Amino acid sequence: YEASTEEPGGKLTSGEFYARLTQRLISALSAPTEEGALYEIDTKLRPSGSKGPVAVRLSSFERYYAEEAWTWELQALTRLRAVAGDDALAARVTAIAHDTLARPRDPEKVRADVANMRGLMERERAGRSVWDLKLAPGGFVDIEFIAQALQLIYASAHREVLVANTGEALDRLKEAGVLAADAHGDLTEAWRLWSDLQQILRICGSGEFVIDVAPRLMNLVGVSDLDALEATVRVMQAAVRERFVQIVGVLGDGSRPLGR
Repeated sequence: YEASTEEPGGKLTSGEFYARLTQRLISALSAPTEEGALYEIDTKLRPSGSKGPVAVRLSSFERYYAEEAWTWELQALTRLRAVAGDDALAARVTAIAHDTLARPRDPEKVRADVANMRGLMERERAGRSVWDLKLAPGGFVDIEFIAQALQLIYASAHREVLVANTGEALDRLKEAGVLAADAHGDLTEAWRLWSDLQQILRICGSGEFVIDVAPRLMNLVGVSDLDALEATVRVMQAAVRERFVQIVGVLGDGSRPLGR
C-alpha cells in the first residue's frame, strides 16, 4: 500500500515512509544534549548489514533469518526484545525470532563460528585494559557468547533457554541441564560482579576507570587496596576465559571468513 504522507512529487511508498520514520526515530534517540548523547544507536546488526534498509517488512525479516543469517547474526537475535509499540506485533516478532533460534543446528559449527567471531573481535576491538569490562578477555562478551552459543545449540530441545537477559539465560541453561553447575557458578558470579562494577564506573564517571573511583570499587569487592582489587578482577577474568575455551572452544585468530 502507499502511506498517506504527501510529498511534493506524490505519495511515499510504505517502504519509504517507514525508512524515513526509522531514521527520525534514530536521530531522536541519539540526539546530543547538554549531558551528552541520549543513547548509542548501532544499526549495523540489521539484516543485510550497514548498507541494507533500516526498515523491512515482517515477511522479509522472517525470510532473512530463516535463509540467509550468519551465526553471529543469530547470536545478536538472541538479545532481541520488544521495548515499545503494539503488543500483538511484538509477540509476532518474538515468536518469529524464537522459531528461528530453535531450529536444529550443528553444535560444532556453532562453537567454531562463535570462537572465530570472538577471536575477530579480540583482534580488531581488543579491550583497552583490565577495566574494559566488556571487551577484556573474560569480560562481558565472553560470558554473553557462551550463553548465546549454548542457546543456539540447545534451543531446539529446550526452547525455554531463549531469553534476552544473559543472567537469566545462564540460569535457564543450568535448569535445562546443558550448563554445568560449577560453570554456571563461575559465569554468574563474574556477570554480576562486572555488572556492579560497570554501574559504579558509569555513575561516578564516563565508564572509564579513574583512581578516584577505586575506593568505591574496593568496597564493593571487599578488598583494602588497589592491587588486591585488580588481582581479583584478573583472576575472575581468567576463570571466565577458561570456561569459554572449555564450553565454546579455543579462540580463532579472526582470519577465518565468516559464514552462514
